[in-house]
Order: sequence, then C-alpha cells, then structure tokens
Amino acid sequence: MKPKIMILGPVLAVLLALGAIGAWPALSGQDGSETRSESRMDTSAFDKVRRPAALFDHDDHNEKAGLDDCAVCHHVWENGALLADESSEDSPCSECHGLAPGPENSMALANAFHTQCRTCHIDAGKGPLLCGQCHRKIQGGE
Repeated sequence: MKPKIMILGPVLAVLLALGAIGAWPALSGQDGSETRSESRMDTSAFDKVRRPAALFDHDDHNEKAGLDDCAVCHHVWENGALLADESSEDSPCSECHGLAPGPENSMALANAFHTQCRTCHIDAGKGPLLCGQCHRKIQGGE
C-alpha cells in the first residue's frame, strides 16, 4: 500500500502545481476553447452581425463529409448556370454575393451562406441546422 502512495503523492502534487499556475488547461486541451483548427467564417462584408460568425473546421468537415471537390462548396455560376469543374475557393463569398440581392446575383450573402450549408446538411441527413449549432460563442469572448 505504501508504494502506491509514494507514487501517487508526487503525481498529484505535479497536477496541483500545474493547475495552480494555469498550465493544466493548455496542456490537457480542456480549456473550454474550440479546437485549434476551427476558425470563424469570414463575415467582414457585413455591416452588423446578430450572432458570432460560424465556427468551422474546414479539413475535419470535408473529411467527415467525404468531400474532395472544392467546387461542391466553392461554386461558380455564370449566366445562371453552374460551371462544372470551376472553383471559387480563393475568393470570398462576398465577391459574388452582396449584402442585398442585386442584378449580378439574386442571392444575398447571408442567404448564400445559409442556403449552401443548410441545404447540404438537410440533403445528407446530418450536420448542424439550428442557429446556435454553427454560431457558437467561445469561452472568454468573441
């Protein structure tokens, strides 16, 4: 019994010390923040936002969804037709979609985000559908 206490004591002391200096959350990955690969969707085109920008892990999403073709999400339309094998991944969505529908593009930016993501999630029968499932606050701000 005594050898277990001799080993357990120093281990607990180290854990308590790490917790006391605030290092445990960072080392354990349990700091309440989102995963390091998650990032906020770009909402810089909006004058005012009602919710935090959607958190999104691009690589994890594509792996889980089995997506290899960037154009599935980063589509290109011309004269009302979807261009096959054309991708817009190097351009922000706001390059084509304005804050309001216009003559060049009849789908406003917010609607484009929501339609693109939610339609795919509904069709696939999986993925977030409710506002708070994508537009999450993270601990400590944002």
